[in-house]
Amino acid sequence: MAAKKMHNDPISFIWRQQINSTDFEAFYYRDINLGNIEPHKHNHYELYFFLEGNVKYAVGDQRCDLKPGDFIMIPPNTVHYPETIDEDYPYRRFVLWIHKDLMDLFASYSKSFSFGMDFTKNDSRYFYHLEYIQFNELFSNLLDLWQEYNDERVFKKETCVVHIMMILLKISRIIYEEQNEVASVPQKELYNMILDYINTNIAKPLTLDSIARHFFVSKYYVSHIFKDNLGVSLHQYIIKKRLNACRDAIAAGEPITSVAEKFGFPDYTGFYRAFKKEYGISPKEFRNQVLLK
Repeated sequence: MAAKKMHNDPISFIWRQQINSTDFEAFYYRDINLGNIEPHKHNHYELYFFLEGNVKYAVGDQRCDLKPGDFIMIPPNTVHYPETIDEDYPYRRFVLWIHKDLMDLFASYSKSFSFGMDFTKNDSRYFYHLEYIQFNELFSNLLDLWQEYNDERVFKKETCVVHIMMILLKISRIIYEEQNEVASVPQKELYNMILDYINTNIAKPLTLDSIARHFFVSKYYVSHIFKDNLGVSLHQYIIKKRLNACRDAIAAGEPITSVAEKFGFPDYTGFYRAFKKEYGISPKEFRNQVLLK
């Protein structure tokens, strides 16, 4: 018997490009070998959240190589399409369509609901990026919406509307704080998360690019918070942590060469120089000192 499909599972792409509802539609897509999607536009609002894949997207005259954590605000009658899709990678995204009448209704309650889309229309800026914590919070809201959208519980439509209003408010806040230079993601929290990640994975390949990708932030942001908190670069910090791990392993009796390889120093000459610069003695001299104690 086939496994029952969960309500939060993604679906395959629906080629229809016009909204069937007078309110909203939601889609959580995951495709492989999707093929080309022609440039198109429609008369409703579209919110697009990129989750996975190797995709270049076009909106109006703007282009963007999408990264996990990116989202796109697409006003009505704006041409858009995925310009290139790498068929070797799964293409996963969340798409929310909102009818113009419903958006107008939200705006009549408070301009806060339409602030993000209004800014997008006025500034002609369609592409945004969410930092790690923002992304996780918003994606949780999207999954809650998707679960409710596919369920048949009482007050389903009203509950979906509440989820959509919360999503719109969070997007408006993100864009407002970005434009007014308000720190929306606590640096200290992300900094501590990165430290824990490095400590847990110190024996694995670690680079500025890979850590930035893992936390859905830019590498420049990672560099910035390390300089602010430690006064050293991320690379320097990782080297120090690896040297500390090597020193402890050597003191515990592990062979020097295998220790260097184990903790990310494939070139022994480079390890030797870094160790001596950090501790003032060579790895062998350090081992001999330990043996004499």
